[in-house]
Amino acid sequence: MKKITYILGVWIAVSILTSSCSKLLDVKPVDAIDAATSLVEEQDFNTATVGCYSYLRETPLYGRQLIVYPELLGNNAHHPGHVTNLLTLSRNARGQHMSPWQRAYEAIAQINIVLDQLPNFKGTEKSRKGIRGQLLFLRALYYHIVGKVYSYEPGHTVSASRNRGTVPLHTKAVYSYTGSQNLGRATQAEFYAFLYSELEEAYTLLVEAEYNRAPFFASPAAVAALFSRVCLYNGDWENTVKWSTIAIESGVGRLSTNATYVADWRAASHPESLFEVEFRIDQNVGVNYAPRADFTNRVDLETTAPNGRGIGRVSNDLMALFSSEGDNDVRKQLIMKGLGTRSNDDQMTKFLSRGGTPNLDNIPVVRLSEMYLNRAEAYAQIDGEETAAIADLNLIRTRAGLANAVGLEGDALIDEILKQRRLELCFEGHNWFDYKRRGQNIVKPDGTTLNFTDYRILSRIPWRDVRAASLMRQNYNY
Repeated sequence: MKKITYILGVWIAVSILTSSCSKLLDVKPVDAIDAATSLVEEQDFNTATVGCYSYLRETPLYGRQLIVYPELLGNNAHHPGHVTNLLTLSRNARGQHMSPWQRAYEAIAQINIVLDQLPNFKGTEKSRKGIRGQLLFLRALYYHIVGKVYSYEPGHTVSASRNRGTVPLHTKAVYSYTGSQNLGRATQAEFYAFLYSELEEAYTLLVEAEYNRAPFFASPAAVAALFSRVCLYNGDWENTVKWSTIAIESGVGRLSTNATYVADWRAASHPESLFEVEFRIDQNVGVNYAPRADFTNRVDLETTAPNGRGIGRVSNDLMALFSSEGDNDVRKQLIMKGLGTRSNDDQMTKFLSRGGTPNLDNIPVVRLSEMYLNRAEAYAQIDGEETAAIADLNLIRTRAGLANAVGLEGDALIDEILKQRRLELCFEGHNWFDYKRRGQNIVKPDGTTLNFTDYRILSRIPWRDVRAASLMRQNYNY
């Protein structure tokens, strides 16, 4: 067997253990490919592509950090201080942040190799398009993840001395150290142009391939949904509307109703999911890393013994927002009191061992409700589209059990959309990024304020990657 070991960052390289076997690694899940000999058969390409999805389950990605950390770094989750786990992160201490760099670039390195091997593909043209479309979608997703953690978004930056670009855009397959590229950080314009190109091609390819294995694999709907989010972060309102609408009209996913809202969050796969990271029984991250255990010490609806830390309790500020509309908001039903010594804590139960096994939860990366909120925010920024913005806003409000909003315009309309966005998407990993992408200060649960101009808004790039490439620059003050 030959095994690829990915070595990170700007010096991404591949170490190959040689022997005569040309098969794929026999591991569960398959998360590596044999690149010493060319990939040829369709089955080999499919297996290699599945391996590119597997990184999403890693702890620095959707295994924990991308869901839990944004809520604690922001102000939805309040760390009560009874344990030290993630306490300094909740206080935005220096160096305490999300750290997806290594695993995301490992995934990108594998994607680049599989793409490089595609000319050898022995299969139908439709299948080839399906594979390439999936890989481009995944590469765009991984890049958007590292981009939003380590860099600023267009229109909301700081001084030139602090804004040091986005992230290196590696698209070349690397099979040895000598093939590594010394790349600097792309500008915001270059970064978003790259994402647009990746997603436009991915969408076309997946449509032509008629590839639709939603929600656990890339689909035209998943591409449109990610594209909507990318455009929102870019402040590109017209294209946010365009791609949100495509995702909404795709036929993938079912919008929760008021009657099904709570039950939909108890289903193993959320009915609204346009793209979801699947965790199978043998991929359970366990109590030490499960988002369920960080948000609530209820292991499920039946068990009465505390299980888990429940360190990210619902903040008083978020509870006040829920209460500001009265008692009819169905979303409040997902907030339950903790168990044992945490019986006075308000805890979020969106992740509650929905897979039927303790700590086993699939993670919705993007769902239909976000598409309506993305589109509402974009409409509100476009002159003359206030009526359309209010229509999307009221779809979310009335589904929650609230009265229609009327007469809103300007900042009042945008503020209400952002309020409903916070209530609807809380504890799904959006909180921190919604403040950051809009250049807003964050009032923490303890009453302190983290200013947008604070260097801690960005994460620290791993030093080994900064030192390895002369063109790389570390984020300010690290």
